[in-house]
Amino acid sequence: MSKKPAIDHSYKQSKDRFDIRLKHFDLRKKWARQLVLDAITRVLDKKSVRKKRGRKVNDPISETRIQEVGD
Repeated sequence: MSKKPAIDHSYKQSKDRFDIRLKHFDLRKKWARQLVLDAITRVLDKKSVRKKRGRKVNDPISETRIQEVGD
């Protein structure tokens, strides 16, 4: 029988170290590893979250200008 995936964690106060162990979880796929790491870093630090590359779409409401009329 296969074993279910499990997460073990421990904290050592003297070393100020938090260890997380994933047991019976397949991390051979790159996307699976990246999802796990992104979820952890999202909780730890809001600024370090990776963003997808792509074209940024400007807001059409804030980009509109009123044309000048008159002299």
